[in-house]
Amino acid sequence: MKSFFTILLFISSQTWGQTLIKEGKLFYDISYQNLNADVKRNEHLLPHDASFYFKDKKTRMEMGLGGKGKNSTIYDGETKKTTVLLNIFGKKFALIQTDSELVEVKKSLRTDTISKETSVVVVDEYKTIADKRCQKALVYIKTPFDTTINECWFTKELPPYNTENDSNLKSINGFLMQYSITENGMTMVMKVKMIQSIPIEDKMFEIPATYQVVTEQELNLLLGAMSGGSEN
Repeated sequence: MKSFFTILLFISSQTWGQTLIKEGKLFYDISYQNLNADVKRNEHLLPHDASFYFKDKKTRMEMGLGGKGKNSTIYDGETKKTTVLLNIFGKKFALIQTDSELVEVKKSLRTDTISKETSVVVVDEYKTIADKRCQKALVYIKTPFDTTINECWFTKELPPYNTENDSNLKSINGFLMQYSITENGMTMVMKVKMIQSIPIEDKMFEIPATYQVVTEQELNLLLGAMSGGSEN
């Protein structure tokens, strides 16, 4: 369960002379690397696509939960609040947290005590992703034992929704179009495959009446009961 929430919790206004898109929808392809044998056998249950809605300072990311339901994460840049809408096994829950609360949650989810230092180097290398000009950045994660390097690609043709609130990525002046998330040695690669500049209804950033608002503690208890009390 901790790995699941780590992934859940898991972009500036300058452009390369192109129009800055402030409202629309993105479609992601999701692929995986370095899966262990058990996860590899059940790779078909992992999410392989996602959708991202954005309008002004509000965003919504939707991702499937391997046939169990769907997770939607809404962020309001004005109120600095994140809402996780969890639809699992037909049950619907909403968890609301502030930026400061999420910082504490991320700390509690860490399963190791190894100190890590993150730095970013923007590279003078470019490619096109979903018809947008993207620049390469290298994210260095240094521990006392080794240094890992994650490659990502960003564009200045979209607001920096997925970098501006991450203290480790603030030096990336744009929206990540391709990036990876590594957990327990396994890597999930997110890549935008299509962008639609379309109007987005305000209700996409609201909590539907059918969802029960819960605290983090209540949600953990409910999910534990639904999974028979065992961690996933």
